[in-house]
Amino acid sequence: MPWQKISDQPDQRFLGPFRIEFWRIDEGQVFHQGRLLRKADAASFEFIPAHFFIGRDAHAVYHAWTRQTSIDRDSFRQCGAYWLDDHAVYFEYETSLKALAGADCTTFRDLGGGYGADDQGGWHCGRRMKHCLRGDLLQGVMTATSTATGSRCPVWIARVGSCWTGASRVMAAGSTTWNGSCRGWMQRRGAGWKGAGRGMRRSCSPCIWWRRMPGCGRCMGLSDWGRRAGDRPWRCAAS
Repeated sequence: MPWQKISDQPDQRFLGPFRIEFWRIDEGQVFHQGRLLRKADAASFEFIPAHFFIGRDAHAVYHAWTRQTSIDRDSFRQCGAYWLDDHAVYFEYETSLKALAGADCTTFRDLGGGYGADDQGGWHCGRRMKHCLRGDLLQGVMTATSTATGSRCPVWIARVGSCWTGASRVMAAGSTTWNGSCRGWMQRRGAGWKGAGRGMRRSCSPCIWWRRMPGCGRCMGLSDWGRRAGDRPWRCAAS
């Protein structure tokens, strides 16, 4: 979605959900949620309607009331759930827009569902994925519909030899043998996993925490309900 100037909006203001006034120009000055941005240039100030806290003028990028002097204004751009300029990768946390330590902006790509990767590693919702050293090999192996965007996003991500959900690696999980179920079960030859809880993290798809099902050694026979043929239903390890 392109940048839009506040000065071009009706009454020179932008209203978000529940008619919250996120941006306004009054008497030649810029306000965010009623608070003055003293150094902001009203004539050039612009924002992206889908992101209520990110704006910029001719000189700098702003996150809410903070002037982000470390961000290069001219090369600043969106990359899915992440943001890039010519020297860093950024993620918008609950109250801040921060650079990801060690992320390479020249090879970084968005994978959907809050996942992102460069050639040397992967991230989920701004958090580095443990033990992931080959981000160029990551790919989604199971998707779910995001409650925020309505689109299909990966909730499991994998490369040869390893699988992750969120930023945590599922140990001893070879990606080449994984199968995903529409009811939330994940399985491979020799073991099975089931979600232990659900939550939301900003605008990302639902974050799911997983546990190995105890005693599961023949999961390729599990149905969508986690039942092995001719046996009792498997239960979540956290239940």
